[in-house]
Amino acid sequence: MYAGFHRNLIVSVVVTSLFHLLVFFAGAYLVFQLGILPDVLGDLDEPLPGWLLVLSRPEPAFLRIIALAGIACALVFAVLANLGVRKLYRRTDSAELLFLMLFCLSLCLEAWRVANLVFPTLGLSQYLNVVVTRLVLFSRFFGLLCLLVASLYAVGMKYVQYPVLIGGMAVLAFALAGVLPLDTSLYEPTFLYKLGDRQGYLFVRLILGLLTIVNFVVAARTRRSRRFAVAAAAALLLFAGRELLQYGIAPLPVVFGTVALIIGFVVSVRQIVIFYLGF
Repeated sequence: MYAGFHRNLIVSVVVTSLFHLLVFFAGAYLVFQLGILPDVLGDLDEPLPGWLLVLSRPEPAFLRIIALAGIACALVFAVLANLGVRKLYRRTDSAELLFLMLFCLSLCLEAWRVANLVFPTLGLSQYLNVVVTRLVLFSRFFGLLCLLVASLYAVGMKYVQYPVLIGGMAVLAFALAGVLPLDTSLYEPTFLYKLGDRQGYLFVRLILGLLTIVNFVVAARTRRSRRFAVAAAAALLLFAGRELLQYGIAPLPVVFGTVALIIGFVVSVRQIVIFYLGF
């Protein structure tokens, strides 16, 4: 019944991932070609631990390179990850793998952060920068919702109306991104407008991450399978990796975030292969 949906989904995920990779490279080219530097360094809404910033330097040129490198790592990871598992998804139709692919796809929207450097230089409306900031916030909420829904399937959810479920998740993510107040007079070092409600944003992300881990732990206990305990650790790595990369303003968060994403993804896929294919 859903064969066409699965086939179209794979094509859409791959094409969208590659499109955003091109968007990023085009944006990065303009940034260097036009000599654009971040106007305001400022501070992060949620400061990173000092030890993660030991190799950072308070220079716009350095920030530009590191932030772009972090975005590039997220995009390359997302593209390679989805290209790597598309055949496995055809073989298993695994709901967990479906939402893992969508989580990776959500990383691609980080490419639009570059637009917040380019648009003001081109004299475009400030409204576009607001749209970009909310689009990136949407992608972050949607990615966390994907991990949460994957964990719900681990505890036994059987819902297979995937288009309806994904649409509902997208609406919820847009709503969460849309209600957050923005301070359009200040940029973060991540090229996004500062948030007016830092605590609310942090609270929602932590709750979504915590619920995901709890669901996998519950699945490990109720289904008496160590696979789900390993999946909980993998989800934690995916969550931590994304958090580090989205605040990648220094070398260590970029490196650790990328490594965490890779390990979390490989472990997750390995558990799916064991469960569905038995090897």
